[in-house]
Amino acid sequence: MDLKNYSDKELLAKTKNLIREEQKLLSIILSHLEEIERRKLYSDLGYQSLFDYALKELCYTEQQAWRRINAMRVMRKLPELRNQLNDGSLSLSNINMASSLFKDAKINSKEKQLEIFAEIKNTTKQACEEKIFELKREYGVLKTPGKTIIKKTSQHSSRVHVNLSSETLLKLEKIKNLTKEQDLDKIISLMADSYIKQKIEVKCEHKKTPIKNSRYIPRKVKEIVYKRANGECENCQSTHRLEYEHIVPFAMGGTNDVSNISLFCSNCNKRKAIKDFGLKKMDRYLNPQHTSGTEILRKSNQYRQ
Repeated sequence: MDLKNYSDKELLAKTKNLIREEQKLLSIILSHLEEIERRKLYSDLGYQSLFDYALKELCYTEQQAWRRINAMRVMRKLPELRNQLNDGSLSLSNINMASSLFKDAKINSKEKQLEIFAEIKNTTKQACEEKIFELKREYGVLKTPGKTIIKKTSQHSSRVHVNLSSETLLKLEKIKNLTKEQDLDKIISLMADSYIKQKIEVKCEHKKTPIKNSRYIPRKVKEIVYKRANGECENCQSTHRLEYEHIVPFAMGGTNDVSNISLFCSNCNKRKAIKDFGLKKMDRYLNPQHTSGTEILRKSNQYRQ
């Protein structure tokens, strides 16, 4: 294809058509991301989250990945927006700006959200920014929050800039006096170790004695599994939202022996449940947007039975 051979009219027409195709393709990509998240497929590839998958497997930048995933989740709740994204009357930027307003102002009503999207439809990015700014002022959510800035300085260290309250500073001073330690990095490490140990011991400890057929995993087993896993998901190495899970599901006769217990992050645990019990059954519990709140509460503790 030699663009130099196009007439002015052809070049303008083809460019306009390509833009329309690009808009439709974006909507299709978001649909694919939605289904990948529903099935938790990124877990099979060893990724911690859909965002992690988008960064490392799809090679998006952090901003590109966040904007697409956030817009996908907005459209999952408001499927009416898909046609507007297709025809270009709503852009990815505008969807995400509106989403920030909904979060800050706690606007959860679907009707109110659609009403706001109608106000920013067919607007430029600048016009949308002005409208969202005006709405944030109306809702009283223009306050600038304190930001934590983390900048990696070497392979083994990072520089952290954080705004702390006077109350937190006083607590840190008390910890310094108690530990006789002045190095803030060591103090934070000590507090983290103490918290992790406490969560292991307290979160999972029950006063009643577990019976053989119980879902209860003994504290000692959890300690051994946690140390074996080095405090990381044994599938994707995430350290967030860790859960103990049965390799052979409890509902299928799995025991609470150390050899049958793994430490997984929430997403990898959900993906394993999908593999064990099937997407159709697990969809009701893992993707509850089409299920009533009452039903979810009723079934949340028995989804693996």
